[in-house]
Amino acid sequence: MNIEFFVPEKSDIQSLYEIECRAHAYPWSHHLLSSNFGQRYVNGAIKHQQQVIGFYIADLLLDESTLMNICIDPRWQRHGFGQLLLEHYLQQTAERGCMQWWLEVRASNIAAQTLYEKKGFHQVGVRKNYYQNGNVSEDAFVMHKYGIDD
Repeated sequence: MNIEFFVPEKSDIQSLYEIECRAHAYPWSHHLLSSNFGQRYVNGAIKHQQQVIGFYIADLLLDESTLMNICIDPRWQRHGFGQLLLEHYLQQTAERGCMQWWLEVRASNIAAQTLYEKKGFHQVGVRKNYYQNGNVSEDAFVMHKYGIDD
């Protein structure tokens, strides 16, 4: 598999935004996406055959990180790239001293929940009506992972 991980820069935001829009019914805005770059953030992306196909955005504070967004272009989903990207995120943050990871996931996103559980995350709570867009709302499952060897 011809893949490459890299740290996206401001010049990559447009291509990341296009992936975000293709992958999600309720994508982050361009402004929100671009505001999540800087010193407190840990961002990564993946290329396959020289093409950007996915990214993640997380924050890191002391020994905790919150995965705020992970996204694979729909054309490349179900090929294991999401798992590779998640593993890259966990490795990068662990190397920076992270021992706890948090995320929220849509209650309807069974595929993502399965992936997170496979990587040692456990559901620890529910945020009622967390995801909102117009008249549509959906609960989020709060998931947590402690220790890299979970």
